[in-house]
Amino acid sequence: MPKSLRAVLVTAVAAAALAVPLVAATAAPARPSPTPAAATAVPAGTCERPAPERAPRNARSAAYNRWLGETFTGVLLNTRDQAERVRILEQIVAVDYIQHNPLLAEGRQGLIDFLPVIYQAFPDACFVLRDAFATTDRVVTRWTWTGTLTGAPFLGIEPAGRRVEFDAIDIWTVRDGQLYEHWDQFDWPRAIVQLDADPSTPPVVPAPLVDAALRLADR
Repeated sequence: MPKSLRAVLVTAVAAAALAVPLVAATAAPARPSPTPAAATAVPAGTCERPAPERAPRNARSAAYNRWLGETFTGVLLNTRDQAERVRILEQIVAVDYIQHNPLLAEGRQGLIDFLPVIYQAFPDACFVLRDAFATTDRVVTRWTWTGTLTGAPFLGIEPAGRRVEFDAIDIWTVRDGQLYEHWDQFDWPRAIVQLDADPSTPPVVPAPLVDAALRLADR
């Protein structure tokens, strides 16, 4: 091979070798920096999950008890009209309802009195049923509560337009075809942080929750 041609080839190969890293560096797309995942929003149109129009015939079955739980969480809690709430409560909740939630009064009347308080504080309240499990004498539901505190104070927290999205679990026993005894667990720490109007300072625990925490647990 003539020396002049060899010199041209060597020069070309060297130039190509030097160009490869540059091309690779400019052609590869920049990797985006990771960003925190956004909180999962409740899909629009999921505020009501109606229970079947008719309850299962066998009032001693697990299917019937599941219907009770679905009706309470999916239908009752999302009912805005108080007269309709009372009608549903009279159908599915015992008049001598045993309530282990320290924030509510005993009996069916305790629910009748408390449910309007929710909508007075959270006009856009929404309750999304996630799961319902039942046996022949108990039923459990897992659900999400969302809403914006723009109405009346709630648990002593003044409205500041803060939005909540937190989960809860309800457990009931069933007697004579109605919900009879009730326990629950709410993710109150999440709700309190979300409702805090000044995130730069530690949130203040509402007095009703402090009072409940200082009582002997009602199990």
